[in-house]
Amino acid sequence: MRNLIYTLKWLIRRVILVKKEIKNLYQKLVYQPQSQFLLSADMPNICPLEPIKFYSFLGRVGFAFREFLALVSNGVIFKKQILLDGFDNIDVKKLYEIGRDTIPHPKPPLVEIEKNKSIDKSIFKTIEKSYTLANDNDPDRFDRASWWEEMSRAFKEELFDKDGNINHDYLINFRGIKELPANLVKDQFLIVNREFGYYISYLKAIDLVLEYHRHAQIVKKEILFSLSESYAGNNLCVNYRGVRLSLRLLFHSIMADNLLSNTRLSNRPVIWEIGAGYGGLARILKSYIPNSCHILLDLPETLTYCSYFIAYNFPNKKIAYLSDIIDRLDEFDRLIDEYDFIIIPPWISPYIPNSSVDLVIDTYSMSEMSKVYAKYYLKHIDRTLKVEGYFYSINKRFKREDDKYAFYEWQFESQFTTILYEYSKYLHPQWLGKKINKNKNL
Repeated sequence: MRNLIYTLKWLIRRVILVKKEIKNLYQKLVYQPQSQFLLSADMPNICPLEPIKFYSFLGRVGFAFREFLALVSNGVIFKKQILLDGFDNIDVKKLYEIGRDTIPHPKPPLVEIEKNKSIDKSIFKTIEKSYTLANDNDPDRFDRASWWEEMSRAFKEELFDKDGNINHDYLINFRGIKELPANLVKDQFLIVNREFGYYISYLKAIDLVLEYHRHAQIVKKEILFSLSESYAGNNLCVNYRGVRLSLRLLFHSIMADNLLSNTRLSNRPVIWEIGAGYGGLARILKSYIPNSCHILLDLPETLTYCSYFIAYNFPNKKIAYLSDIIDRLDEFDRLIDEYDFIIIPPWISPYIPNSSVDLVIDTYSMSEMSKVYAKYYLKHIDRTLKVEGYFYSINKRFKREDDKYAFYEWQFESQFTTILYEYSKYLHPQWLGKKINKNKNL
């Protein structure tokens, strides 16, 4: 009798295990490999941790269909999983008051609970003064590419009034107040946009979230669910699983993952970003490499955005603006030791000491420059980069105009071992090289 009873229990258990195996098969169809979990007889029926689930093709189809029905039924058929800045009531602080299955825990440092309302207003005068110094003291006056000349004029028209005073309101809202041709401030308007209205913005938001799930195929899920947009610049974002998403954030997620996974930096690394834009990538890297010095370089107009963005996000870090260091450029090595961020225009490059930089980053920058500017930077990259330092590039392979200097034309004095070489989803090669010998001219 005991054998019979155990046999019946054993057979019932087979049915349970078959059901679990069917659910394991379902997971393989719906989730990407890093989001699949072993469901044995003693495990729950599903994984409750929503932030670490990333959908495969079939999962994305199901998600898009469910969210579309949620949109057209106004949440009656399915509850919406997406919230839109500027349209929905979003209380991030309340969301993170206690851990839950639908958001990352503990709260990632890059998730901002609320807008920073305590930024020091003196930053505007500092930015204005630094901009003037950057223009008035440039000894090179290299010709910029015609496209960047046009963009600089467009930025300047918005940034300054007729008397040359900085436009506070525009700078505070530079990612949400006006669409300009450069992607630096254009792509903020491509998803959530009051002019589109809620319906179209929500459909575009579904596409962005689907792209977020696709990115998990090439970006570690632990990095992907930890990234969130800053409120600096007041852009409108897609809110999903407790983080704020944008097109540029996904772009930065690929770069951050590539750099964090493929470099071994010193305890106090110096990271030089050429064409730093408004500082979005630097914000992410600083979160992962807090004991670093970031040298952020761009044209004077763009540095106004960068200066505000970095000041907003790092009120407790030491930031060197040009107005702070104009009389100390000859002791740049000491500045590196003192500051977390050093924000400089191009003509400061010769002051960066030889063999002082651990990582140089240039994305979508040098291939857009005039040839004289690009060659200028390559010379200083060779000079400043340490042996066993890294150079990371995403740039166009071929030039479109005669005055450009595209990736395939670059010539280095030093030699580099390739650590990473991939075709970027952004249409250009991603290359990470490790310097293996000194520039012979040093």
